[in-house]
Amino acid sequence: MAHVEGAHHSRIGRMLAGAAGIAMAAFASSATAASLEQRLAVLEQRVQRLDDRAAIEMLTRAYGYYVDKQLWTEVVDCFASDAVIEIAGRGVYRGREGVDRLFRQAMGGGRVGLASGALFNHMILQGIVDVEPSGLKAKGRWRASVQIGQYGAFGLWSEGTYENEYVKRDGRWQILAMHFYATFYAPYETGWAVRALPNNGPSKTAPPDAPPSVQYDVYPGHYVPPFHYPNPVTGKPWTEQESRRYSTSGLSPPPAGPPAQPGSPPAQPGSAPARP
Repeated sequence: MAHVEGAHHSRIGRMLAGAAGIAMAAFASSATAASLEQRLAVLEQRVQRLDDRAAIEMLTRAYGYYVDKQLWTEVVDCFASDAVIEIAGRGVYRGREGVDRLFRQAMGGGRVGLASGALFNHMILQGIVDVEPSGLKAKGRWRASVQIGQYGAFGLWSEGTYENEYVKRDGRWQILAMHFYATFYAPYETGWAVRALPNNGPSKTAPPDAPPSVQYDVYPGHYVPPFHYPNPVTGKPWTEQESRRYSTSGLSPPPAGPPAQPGSPPAQPGSAPARP
């Protein structure tokens, strides 16, 4: 009888061990599946962010190609309906109508398309794009190398930095905010070693919705536009105070009036020399 009971208990033990093994295998399988699902979700998010970044890079580069040939209708279509834009010292323009007024009127003189003999190259370079975790907004910093001219009349060199904001609506990225900080303007004949030109000012025929939001030096002075991103190694964010600290004051070519402090709000009318 004892032998029978021992065998019976042994069978029960094996059954329990088998059941436990099955349960553990099922649990491990379930845990593995959950882990794989989590990893897959992370990978899907990374792929989506890469797709977003590629779309933003294409949008910004396309903008540059449209500006090259002064295709202002195509340029305006790159912007959101509630966009805000500021180019050099021209002031702030709001909404798609403001974007159109800036490019078509203030910069293009009412003409769409590059005039015969004109040059307006606008090369977009050195982009850094950061997409927010929501996947609906992003920021980007770019550099523009610019060549402007009219055959037989004049030629200009220019360069500057863009700090942009983007928004994704109905599955498409658009430019929500654009601020171009001019670095320099110089005649082609002499180059920047001999002569520098002042920053652009607000248009009288197609005035902005608001004056320039910031006043700063252009070459031979310089201004450090605030970086939207932290230092990629230390994680330290950039501040407006640092931009002021590392920028010059009062070195812009005349007739531009020097700012009271680098990166400060513009002086009130009458407190600085008038632009022609």
